[in-house]
Amino acid sequence: MKDAIVKLSGNLQITTLHFRKQITEADKVMRASFEVSHLLARRMKPFADGDFMKECLVAVVDSVCPEQRFAFESVNLLSRTVRRRIEMMSDNLHDSLKTCSLALVAFSLVLDESTDTKDTTQLAVFIREVTADLQVCEEFLQLVPLRGTTIGQDIFDAVVQCMEQHSLDLSLLVCVMTDGVRAMIGEKKGASLLLVRHCEAAGHTQHIQKVHCTIHQEALCAKSANLVDVMSVVVKVLVDKVNVHSNDLLYFCEVRWLSRGAMLSRVCELQQEIATFLRQKNLPHADHFSDPRWLARLALLTDITTHLNALNVKLHGKDILVTDIHAHITAFEVKLRLWEAQLAIGA
Repeated sequence: MKDAIVKLSGNLQITTLHFRKQITEADKVMRASFEVSHLLARRMKPFADGDFMKECLVAVVDSVCPEQRFAFESVNLLSRTVRRRIEMMSDNLHDSLKTCSLALVAFSLVLDESTDTKDTTQLAVFIREVTADLQVCEEFLQLVPLRGTTIGQDIFDAVVQCMEQHSLDLSLLVCVMTDGVRAMIGEKKGASLLLVRHCEAAGHTQHIQKVHCTIHQEALCAKSANLVDVMSVVVKVLVDKVNVHSNDLLYFCEVRWLSRGAMLSRVCELQQEIATFLRQKNLPHADHFSDPRWLARLALLTDITTHLNALNVKLHGKDILVTDIHAHITAFEVKLRLWEAQLAIGA
């Protein structure tokens, strides 16, 4: 009798381990399917690319560890499965945001308007929530297409509708950050002003701070350097020589001024080659690349944009607080004073 009990107990343990292993393997396979679907969503790839990725995975496995082929073949990456996985992750994120919203005591909004590849204006709404125990939740809230006009009233209506859809109480709104376009910060009909007036009309007594994008302000300050003549020559040399209609490019650079930093570094590295090419082709601006004073200004502009780009990177990213931004900017100001002192003594 005792032997029978021991034997049955051993069989039960073996069976339990077998089922546990099967459950573990199934969980791993499903997790892999979710991970790949997440990557496809982040990279904005078609759902059908899941099948192609699976073919690539199986091909790699056949070459590296063929004994694991069955496990990789079990990962379901059909287009309908990928779509369902992404929808489930989206719903989960939406539910998480709602859960966080129930416990928040204050929140701020970041509004950014841009145009997609189909010339449809998209309003990106980001939120940062703070709970009573000072837990911070920062997430992308919604992407709202703006069809038709994109004046301040349109942006305001889209924001209010977004708040209603996510059950957010505007009485807890404390800050709105936007870029510098008139539709956002207009003194009479700007979206941020309309939002403040809407809260006041609803009887909300909290003070709402309107903030202009810090990084955008930094870019505007960078443009104040008296080196526009240097940048204009560089852009004309690069654009005119390849017969490109440069109007759109120049407008883009006016907005993304610091994005020229990497281009300037490359021009400095190739200044002799560019000067030789311009002289051989008898093209304008060749004299600039042989003028020591102009080249010195080019080097100065390159250094300035390089340091500003480094600062720009530090101001980006998730969970960056105002105190962090203030610390980075203060440290940069100290560096500027140090460099100024070094230049004064010729160091």
